[in-house]
Amino acid sequence: MPNFPIRDLGQVGVVTDVSPYNLPVNGFSSGFNVRFDEGKVRRSPIFRTVKASLGFTPRFSFGVINSSAFDTVLMLSDAWSIREYSSGTVSDRSGSISGSSDPRPYTGVNNGNVLYLNRPDRIPVARLASATNFSDLANWDANTRCVSLRGFKNYLLALNTTESSTNFPTRVRWSNGVVGNAVPDSWDATDTTKTAGFNDLSEITSEIVDGMSLGSNFVIYASDSVWLMEFVGGTFIFNFRKLFTDTGAISQNCIVEVEGKHFVFGNTDIYMHDGTSKQSISDERVRRFIFDNLNVQNNELCFVQHNPNLNEIYFCYKSGDSSVNFPNATRCNRAAVYNYTNNTWSFMDIPNVSSATNANVDTVLTYNNASNAYNVIGGTYYDQEDSYNRQTLFVGEDNTTDGLTSDKLYGLDLADEGSMAFALDTEATKAPIIERTGIDLDETDISLSQYKVIKKLYPQINTNNTDKTIVFQFGASDIPNSTPTYSNTTNFNSSTDYKIDSRVSGRYLSYKMYVNDNKDFELSGFDLDVEATGKR
Repeated sequence: MPNFPIRDLGQVGVVTDVSPYNLPVNGFSSGFNVRFDEGKVRRSPIFRTVKASLGFTPRFSFGVINSSAFDTVLMLSDAWSIREYSSGTVSDRSGSISGSSDPRPYTGVNNGNVLYLNRPDRIPVARLASATNFSDLANWDANTRCVSLRGFKNYLLALNTTESSTNFPTRVRWSNGVVGNAVPDSWDATDTTKTAGFNDLSEITSEIVDGMSLGSNFVIYASDSVWLMEFVGGTFIFNFRKLFTDTGAISQNCIVEVEGKHFVFGNTDIYMHDGTSKQSISDERVRRFIFDNLNVQNNELCFVQHNPNLNEIYFCYKSGDSSVNFPNATRCNRAAVYNYTNNTWSFMDIPNVSSATNANVDTVLTYNNASNAYNVIGGTYYDQEDSYNRQTLFVGEDNTTDGLTSDKLYGLDLADEGSMAFALDTEATKAPIIERTGIDLDETDISLSQYKVIKKLYPQINTNNTDKTIVFQFGASDIPNSTPTYSNTTNFNSSTDYKIDSRVSGRYLSYKMYVNDNKDFELSGFDLDVEATGKR
């Protein structure tokens, strides 16, 4: 038969939950550390070392926007040590704050130019714009705790409170209205001269997990339901109404707002909604793979991060899947990556991380202060003239068993087209691999009873690296759901080769592609020279 063209390999992405033989021929049954963009498969972003050997173990991060200089990054340990990264320096901002270790997540918010940090084991802390260190939140009841502290309009919201040792898991408590550069002056709902108040959402059968603004409203997430909080002013201040009763949020920091929608890491699904209707974005695609490998006892480790530079959302969790490259992680080792522009999924190895944020950090280098080789540093000297782009940053813990030698602040950046002038972190960055199994070629009217022999493959692939080697491997099986038997690997040099020879045969064909170093690549399609044998 003639060559069978397979194009637009960036269209479908990775689909793990559908039998491979039911996938479009340009889809992938597995893929790690890759992304799909402009109709092509490329390597996922790499990790760069923004700051190594932090001197403490970070559990939470929060980017602090600075309108006139580089942003800073707050980092918190399990025991309430508060550090701030600024242009290569890490400073202690704890002041008199102290606390004990606790596995529950932090929440953070900037409201009215005041920074707030919270965890349910102690009272929240705050930092005014004029201050250097954090201090206990003034005017807060010393016997009150909350699971999540968020901002909405000119109010602070305390969600799921414990007051004088009594838990109110469905309570939403709001402060008196705040003015800029000041903390709330009251949380007292009995003070008729203030607008502070609370509401118990008694219909919720679980407990409130978190909340986030959506346009002009605020959305409250319980474990198994979602509620809308609307500002109405007047005597009642807020109105509450039920949105959904069949879903919620898996943990704190598991909601992001993108393009007027919330994208949510739920307990059994990943979905999006606009405050009116919701839609699963993972069902019949990657949902089973994610939740079958996610231990529910580690739900508090999950978090979600938006990368607007790449139009990607990272749903981060601790996975037990067989392909993870950080199997001994105590924090998150896997990100399910959703590209909301082209509606594709992929997966990344992430290096034992616990939180992420967006910030611009000082990446300006000169010939005098650059300490790494040019080929491992992102960006160009031209990029340094405009170094205020905000990047996605992760904080991670050391794990020598998995080759992670120190606690770090990482920057996520493209390998070839990146802009962060920091060195590639070879400990954190893992090699890409894509796989497609179950190719039955029914698009060509070949019978399932026939054997197919892969004779040649003509890939449309390129890499800017000096090493042009890409590794391919072909396999086949006779039974639809059987594990393919693969041939030996074959090296393909994109600067000198135009085809790959093979003699693999079977009723269902497979192939893998590896890149054994940290270079980027672009695979847009290929022609498959296949011969059909046997009776129909």
